[in-house]
Amino acid sequence: MQFIDSHAHINDEAFDTDRAEVIERVFNSGVYKFIEIGCEIAEWEPALALCAHYPQHTAAVLGVHPQVAQTYNDAARQKLETLLQNPQAAAVGEIGLDYAYLHACPQDTQLRVFEEMLALSNRVQKPIVLHVRREAQDYTPYEQTFALLKHRWKPAPVKYPGVLHCFSARYEEAKQALDHGLLLGVNGCFTYKKNEYIREAVKKAGADKLVLETDCPYLSPQGKRGQRNDPSNIPLIAQWVADYLNMPVEKLAEITTQNAINLYGLPA
Repeated sequence: MQFIDSHAHINDEAFDTDRAEVIERVFNSGVYKFIEIGCEIAEWEPALALCAHYPQHTAAVLGVHPQVAQTYNDAARQKLETLLQNPQAAAVGEIGLDYAYLHACPQDTQLRVFEEMLALSNRVQKPIVLHVRREAQDYTPYEQTFALLKHRWKPAPVKYPGVLHCFSARYEEAKQALDHGLLLGVNGCFTYKKNEYIREAVKKAGADKLVLETDCPYLSPQGKRGQRNDPSNIPLIAQWVADYLNMPVEKLAEITTQNAINLYGLPA
């Protein structure tokens, strides 16, 4: 039984003291690949360097997170487009809208840079990794995201051209994501007691539309909340999901691993 963590931040400073040991533990846990996300300018080259150190076990996703969209300029655009030509750069992301952090970056800047990220993904023809976060019960960022996908995005000609990372919405949003050909990224949020609406949406979507992720070092699953998260928790998240979907965890591992391979164009 093998797993892939489809969204991790192993280069985060939380791992500065024991990164190599964490990665070794991950590979011994049944998680044989993880996807490193570089979503700030300073993270792009380190993400590729990490992949170069573990070439059979990692790939990189490069982009500009909505919380730091104001840092994106012409020089960054040129650099990012060049780095995305690297074979280890598997997707553009994480990109999108985050209206819980408008104090960090205003809405108009987020929207402008998101459009530019979609245009970039159109040019390089690589999948996208979406970050969409709402404030309270205002689902406006989802509505705006799906509108931009409809009018500004030309999906890469692959089986799965993108993923809605850290899925934390209702089935209405899940259905729209699926209609755009996206997968849903399921992580520790699925395990939290208050999130029955997420579990129900994931159940309706079905296991064949899922990938597993940690978003580490954040969002540790129930039972480990407050602790640093890492990809070795993927089997625990998988067991929660499999139990809720009433299916063998081995089958869920098979499906989600193949989905991640198809999404990111990974070697099996």
